[in-house]
Amino acid sequence: MTTKRFTIGITAGIAVVSLLIVGTAATFILSTTHAQTATLGEPFFVEEGKVTVQKEIGPNRTQFTFTGNGTLNGNIEVTNTGKLVSVSKGNLSFEQGQGVITTKDGETANYTLIDVYNGTDLQGAQAWNTNSTGQLSFLNNILSIYKGGQDDSGNYAIEHWHWK
Repeated sequence: MTTKRFTIGITAGIAVVSLLIVGTAATFILSTTHAQTATLGEPFFVEEGKVTVQKEIGPNRTQFTFTGNGTLNGNIEVTNTGKLVSVSKGNLSFEQGQGVITTKDGETANYTLIDVYNGTDLQGAQAWNTNSTGQLSFLNNILSIYKGGQDDSGNYAIEHWHWK
C-alpha cells in the first residue's frame, strides 16, 4: 500500500512540476509576444496588390508572380513586384521569394521574404537591402515583419513593421 501511495505521490508531483513549467513558459511567451507587439508601433509600409501569374511547378509547389502599389512612411508611393514559391502541406503554405519596390523617381529596394499562409491570412518577414542614398535609404539592411490577407481572386493587402 505504501508503495502505491509513494508512486502516486511521485506521479502527482511530476505532473504539478510539469504544469508549473508549462504555465511559466506559456506566460513568458505570451508576455514576450505582447511586449514585442506593443513596441512595433505604426506600419511603415502599407500595400495592396494582386497575384498576376500562378504556375504549378511540382507536387504541392506553386510559383506566384505578384504586383502591388503601396505607401512607405505615409508619403512615399511605390510599386512592388516579385515572385515566390509556395509549398503546401495540408491547409498551410510555406512561401519564400523575393521582390523589388520602386519609387516614382526610380529608386529601388530589394527584399527577400518568407511567410506562412493559411488560405486567407498570411504573416512573415522580409530582409531588405538597397544602394539608395535617397528616400529609400532607410530600408538598407533592415528586417520587417508583416501581416495581411488575400482573397480567392489573389487580391492582397499587407502591413509591414520595422522589426528593431
